[in-house]
Amino acid sequence: MLRYLVGGSVGAIALGCWRPKAALSQPTDLENLCSSYPANSRCADYLPGVQALDLAETPIAVDTFLPTLTPDIPTPVKGLPETDLTYLVITAGPAIAPYALQPICTHLGCTVPWNAEQNRFICPCHGSQYDNQGRVLHGPAPRSLPLVTVVVKQNQIRLVDRAPAIDPR
Repeated sequence: MLRYLVGGSVGAIALGCWRPKAALSQPTDLENLCSSYPANSRCADYLPGVQALDLAETPIAVDTFLPTLTPDIPTPVKGLPETDLTYLVITAGPAIAPYALQPICTHLGCTVPWNAEQNRFICPCHGSQYDNQGRVLHGPAPRSLPLVTVVVKQNQIRLVDRAPAIDPR
């Protein structure tokens, strides 16, 4: 029994010397931490992602922007470099949902504009249709519109180019 205890101890020490980086704690990436856990105490003053801009490319102040919003009507904003527009999801109140829609059709990747007359996103390429939450109403699109995370903090709307951990739709 003593032989196993000594052998195991020597093996653990040798493994620790052979791979010392595994034993050291890694610095925390605040972008990942605060995007995943915005209520974490280290994230109190941290602003993740990029600031949302209105269509004139002016930074949006939540206190003046929120009263102008209509629930259930997606609101286009700019900010993410990969897409021209991202659509904020507006809930009752009005309030800004913790996620936004990227208007990229899941069928072939066409840009899907919001059609206010029909109250839905309609793909100009093959006719896929999505509701105001980005859920598929009519194919050939196989999945809902992709999401990005939205953080409302310090009178700013921040867009984080990462899908929420759980699809809230």
